[in-house]
Amino acid sequence: MQRREIFTRTSVLGRLVTFAAIGGVLAAAMVLPIVAATGVLVRNEAAKFTTLSLTDQGLPQRSEILDASGHLLAYVYGVDVPYSGVKGGVVQYFGWDRQPVTYQQISPNMVNALVAIEDSRYWEHGAIDLRGTIRAAVNDLQHKPVQGGSTIAQQYVKNVLLLRAEVADNSTAEVSADADTLNRKLNELRMAVAAEHQQSKQDILAGYLNDAYYGYNAYGIETAAETYFGTTASKLTVTQAATLAGIVENPTQYDPILHPGVSLERRNTVLARMATTDNGLTAAQATADEAKPLGLNGSEPQSGCEASSVGTAGFFCQYVEEVFLHDSAYGKTPMDRAKLLSTGGLQIYTTLNERDQEAATNAVNYVVPARSSFYNPGHNADAEAMVKPGTGQIEAIAEDRPYGTNYGQTEIDYAVNTEYGGSSGVQTGSSSKLFTLITALNQGIPFGYTQTVPGSTTLTGYTNCQGAPAGYVNGIPGAYNVSNAEGPGKSTDSLYTGTTNSINVFYAELEKKVGLCNVVHTAVDLGMTRADGTSLLSADGGQAAADNYPSFTLGSVNVAPLSMAAAYATVAARGMYCSPVAINKIVTAGGGTMAVPSANCHPAISSGVADAVNYILQGVLTTGTAGQIGGLAGREAAGKTGTSNVANNDGTPYAAFAGYTPNLVGYISVFNPVSPTVDTMGGQSSCYRLESGLLSCPGEMFGADAPGSTWHMSFDHADLGPVTYFVPVPADSPFNSQGNGQVVIQPKAPTKPKGGGGNGGGGGGKGGGGGGGGGNGGGPVPASSPGPKSVT
Repeated sequence: MQRREIFTRTSVLGRLVTFAAIGGVLAAAMVLPIVAATGVLVRNEAAKFTTLSLTDQGLPQRSEILDASGHLLAYVYGVDVPYSGVKGGVVQYFGWDRQPVTYQQISPNMVNALVAIEDSRYWEHGAIDLRGTIRAAVNDLQHKPVQGGSTIAQQYVKNVLLLRAEVADNSTAEVSADADTLNRKLNELRMAVAAEHQQSKQDILAGYLNDAYYGYNAYGIETAAETYFGTTASKLTVTQAATLAGIVENPTQYDPILHPGVSLERRNTVLARMATTDNGLTAAQATADEAKPLGLNGSEPQSGCEASSVGTAGFFCQYVEEVFLHDSAYGKTPMDRAKLLSTGGLQIYTTLNERDQEAATNAVNYVVPARSSFYNPGHNADAEAMVKPGTGQIEAIAEDRPYGTNYGQTEIDYAVNTEYGGSSGVQTGSSSKLFTLITALNQGIPFGYTQTVPGSTTLTGYTNCQGAPAGYVNGIPGAYNVSNAEGPGKSTDSLYTGTTNSINVFYAELEKKVGLCNVVHTAVDLGMTRADGTSLLSADGGQAAADNYPSFTLGSVNVAPLSMAAAYATVAARGMYCSPVAINKIVTAGGGTMAVPSANCHPAISSGVADAVNYILQGVLTTGTAGQIGGLAGREAAGKTGTSNVANNDGTPYAAFAGYTPNLVGYISVFNPVSPTVDTMGGQSSCYRLESGLLSCPGEMFGADAPGSTWHMSFDHADLGPVTYFVPVPADSPFNSQGNGQVVIQPKAPTKPKGGGGNGGGGGGKGGGGGGGGGNGGGPVPASSPGPKSVT
């Protein structure tokens, strides 16, 4: 059976429309029943349309990522971000570059140009331009394309329907909204009348300008002004406005970039029309403006963290996107969240401190320049995370590689956990002695507590949280083989000097004394997890729980530098732990707010213990392993070096430095990003640039070398706030019961036999380095599961 044609020239409906057109009463069409499936669809849309506003959530609007001061980092109208756990490992959503503005934010030049070329009687008629609509009806009845006749109100309706359909990914609605038929035009008329009753002429005109497409993914007059002229809608000149008004009819044909001649001709048509319709120009002014060039001066606004506006904060920016995409509060699935981020018109205020970011970026790129074969022949990476104590606010994330996907760039953020775009983590060396130190102080061990230890030994008696042996060396369960960087020979150290000089055997003994399980629990209390987010108290792939590794105190478990920064921020904040946060506030397009991840600040250790830690770690920068880099002029500072070593001392896989004041913490890790345990930082690969500009090649990279120099340089230029001091430990504190620990009487050296040549002294304890033990590096089981590399 052949489908009956509803609308023909001879049908009842057709005759009615023809009669209405000829009789000058086309408004009668407005009461006709809506016909066909498409008519029902649009009728439903009409009901919704009456409640639309210029910032309706149904229309796409780009989001903004801003720094702590409200300065723009990036627009986001599309997401293309690494995301573990999804197909392809990437979340992608491509949206619309659209930023609506109010009528008052649009240049009068733009209003005049648009009205002149699109609807010169706009201010006089209602939703229907009778003459234009009659022309459109006659063309349709003669099987000619519908053309002209659409008022700005009707075009506004059409653009809204198109955008709504595109956002909903509704192809049927898209076809219906753009159908070249009288049926579509009648439906537009119905909705245009509704809009005229709901909104002012000015708001409708602004709505049209906000929804029109101008090419190059620019939707709306604000992004069009940016794209072609590098300006805003409020600052458009007459010629710029005329160019944009001319584009709307056919963005491809009148593309001023690809077809400048055609676009210029079209612009001049608009200028002439402005004069003849008395819309802002006289004939003489129009003639003068027609002689001017197009004057293009813009570029396609970039979306996301590769945009030039991001500057040096690309890795921080990506971390913000990753945090948003991983938070189920913003959508059920990663794609739902990506859509909200791309189209929700959100203003995401972050914690980024512009000065700190610049300081960190300059430091990592100066000390370990990625592309310098002179200062960085080993092609090592240098990453720093900065955190503000007592708040959890991430002030900066920097690394010595440019952010991006092009050659020589990377999207891997070495400072953060794997799931947020990070790598597999870093070993932290002796900077993890922090957790053993805190545990010892928690148990009341005073500064003057001393131990006499050999330069190398095999310790036994380690147990995990279940009471089972932890570690395994040469068939001995619960054993750990450990060595000092200083080489052979006994030494006596206090809790103070054992920390400031980073004595490995001292700390291995101390870890056993206070309990390996307790040390790992302290790390957990300070927010530490493995780099992949797994709890330290759980097995992870081929790795047992961290309480099975006596080498834990020497930083053998891979973690993220950002987590270490937050842990050190706990002692800087006198015991207050705060989870790292990158987002301060999210404002919606409608002016409301959305919940943001909480830092959940809470006391993790007592203020007295934190003050004691700060007292000891200040010594690292004066008489300890980082004494050569020193502290900061006019400020109190504390720090801890960290160096991981392969068993044969042939270079360093990872070197680290944690440095802080009461107001800011920086944690730095330096390593070869391709293969840190193979391409170790020894010989020429240990070279880096001192803050003074001189080349330094120590032969083996230690925590006080490139990491320490990076910290010092970044903090010399960072926003450290007002001068603040650490709270001193009271003289009558139990921690001082055996003295302050700074002076220790060393054991007498054995008398050498006459004519004998004793062993040479070991290398200096620069940065807490040195060869860690043999066996399986303190792993819990024999060769079938060797555990982490031994480190110091």
